[in-house]
Amino acid sequence: MIDLPALIRSLILVAVATCMCADPVNSLSSVANKPGRPIKKVAVIGSGIAGLGVAHALTSLSNDEDNMEVSLFDARSGLNSQDGAGIQLNGGLTALGKINKELQLKVMEAGLPAKKVESRAKAWKNPSSTTYDTLLQLNLEDLVRNAGGAVTDGLVQDGKVMWYSIMRGALQEVLVDNLPSSNNVQFEKKLADIIPTEDETGVMCKFTDDSISGPFDMVIGCDGIKSAVKDYIDTGKVQNGNSGIYSGIRIKFAVEDGDPTSDSNPTTAGLTQYFGDGGYGLSGVYGNGKDSAPTKCAFMVSLDDDYIGPYKKKVKENAEAADENVAWTQDARKGLEEGKANMLSQVICRDLPDFELGPTISNADRFFELGVYFHNPFTLKGWSKELSDGSWAVLAGDAAHAMPPFLGQGANQALQDGYTLANKICDYNDIVQGRWIAPPVADGEEEEEPKTLKMLLKEYERKRWFPTASITVKSALIGYLETGGVDGFYSKFRDVFFRTMGIIGVAKKVLLDAATPKL
Repeated sequence: MIDLPALIRSLILVAVATCMCADPVNSLSSVANKPGRPIKKVAVIGSGIAGLGVAHALTSLSNDEDNMEVSLFDARSGLNSQDGAGIQLNGGLTALGKINKELQLKVMEAGLPAKKVESRAKAWKNPSSTTYDTLLQLNLEDLVRNAGGAVTDGLVQDGKVMWYSIMRGALQEVLVDNLPSSNNVQFEKKLADIIPTEDETGVMCKFTDDSISGPFDMVIGCDGIKSAVKDYIDTGKVQNGNSGIYSGIRIKFAVEDGDPTSDSNPTTAGLTQYFGDGGYGLSGVYGNGKDSAPTKCAFMVSLDDDYIGPYKKKVKENAEAADENVAWTQDARKGLEEGKANMLSQVICRDLPDFELGPTISNADRFFELGVYFHNPFTLKGWSKELSDGSWAVLAGDAAHAMPPFLGQGANQALQDGYTLANKICDYNDIVQGRWIAPPVADGEEEEEPKTLKMLLKEYERKRWFPTASITVKSALIGYLETGGVDGFYSKFRDVFFRTMGIIGVAKKVLLDAATPKL
């Protein structure tokens, strides 16, 4: 069992050390503000949610004078809209609206408005296979509208609450279909090296098929937990991408496609979580594209028998490494019938409601099993690095801050990264192209000096580090707690904890704080 207080203390100490050791943005003011060249040619490595969001943000927000060219490269053979599970969009949907209002509306049309979230557990009094107590029930619409302040300002736009359920594949499809024609994704391009040009006016990207593209002014790593760009920033070369931490938590999920001929397809979405012994289940419905029938998903989250938290307990001969989060691989499918049978068996074993999860599992069209990984948010290595004179590499999305999915924030934070990073790049181009005007200052204050690209990229990192680090820590702790421990060791404590957190309002605060955009 994880010693949660000790883990929290360790994280706080590391966080304090990080803040003490890291260079504050203000310390960069001594950097010479010499004129640089604008960022005009950008390579985006990875075309998941983060990569597509960055590409849209750069093309939408950049000045036409800059003639911004964005090239996307992806190691996969193609995008499969049937891969992946359902996700929640909230703060990320707000970011999309700031990038491109029309794109935001198309994503909303592809999804379903999310209306409620509830957590339930087996009744303590007169328990049976069908009696479950409600520990927590939230009406998302009322919650957001009544919260006021940054929550309501950030999540209500044009009278609508920005909280939608959508299949990952459907979201990717909308983002790809609406890319400018000049921004096509090049597939089967796995990054092998980043090479500065001889005249140091850019860098070339070399791929494992021996092809070379460039020169580029900037390489943006959106290539997930095994990020080759992160490798290069951390070590100066592309390695094996082993920076991810395996949490010791596994997720099984079954996907049942909707019936387009049905007259009773839902028009709104809700999520129901069921706590069991040594695991928990989740059922929900998700939009799967405009004019397409909604999709049902059933999830089963449990602890890996070979791990105690992120620590390996025993070694199995010829054991296979755990697959990555669905955000970082689209080829983790299991045999459908074998997977469904195994998942149903585990649902029953964990004392979860097969009457609720069972139909979706039995009728599933696809099945996945994945291990949950995350990045250490307290690394001192940073998210950016100068590659040659004026050429930079920088990280976004899971490559920068892979997080457990238990607060539903991976895609949301990736889209917010894209908007924030693109804004900083555009600010820099305004400076070097002579379009930047210092903001007005009060009497007696010094006029703001134009910033270097190094300063702006550091501002991007600090703007996005705190919310993503906070979500990573909270999500990891929530994930361990929600399983109830090995064989339900602390399941009763978990039930009391969530009921209490719901009553005193902490659960609402945690959920809303994660969902509120930090732009």
